[in-house]
Amino acid sequence: MEPDVKLNATGVLLAGGKSSRMKKNKALLKLEDQPLVKRSLAVLQAVFAEVLISSNNPELYARYEVPVIQDEILNRGPLEGLYQGLKAATYDKVFFVACDMPFLEAGLIRFLAKWVPEYDIVVPRLQSGPHPLHAFYHRRCLPAIKRNLEAGCLKVSDLGPSCSVRYVEETELQAFDNLSKVFCNVNTPEDWLAVLKE
Repeated sequence: MEPDVKLNATGVLLAGGKSSRMKKNKALLKLEDQPLVKRSLAVLQAVFAEVLISSNNPELYARYEVPVIQDEILNRGPLEGLYQGLKAATYDKVFFVACDMPFLEAGLIRFLAKWVPEYDIVVPRLQSGPHPLHAFYHRRCLPAIKRNLEAGCLKVSDLGPSCSVRYVEETELQAFDNLSKVFCNVNTPEDWLAVLKE
């Protein structure tokens, strides 16, 4: 597929976290004078036919003119964001990504898409571990997510036994440079300082 052809899929930016360790909204941190939310939306809008933001503070993102979906039940973490995102999406294939990843790579996201819809979930897995909040989820996951939410099982990684998962290993991603940078996420002020120094 040509790089300028948008995927018939939905991209969802997860911006609903409490940012408790950062002490400020991570989505609004500025890198090169741009909020992280704006940087991420630019990548998602270049890749996907539809883009949504998941946040319980829609007023913070009104300027970006992107639909904002909210949790129905608060304090259920990113799994609730996945649930509402899959329900709201126009397309069956939905890419979810956390708002605290400053260096998204459009080509890598497109690369991951090739395993959808053969699998319910497509997750990149580096030596440091899997990245379930930089991953594709098919609408077929909705029943499993609903069951887990109702059972209070809120870890996104616990969906594995109920859904077919394709882990895309680090060795399969060697065509992409600097994977540690692409998959870095900022949780603490120290993480953010390290990003600013790059």
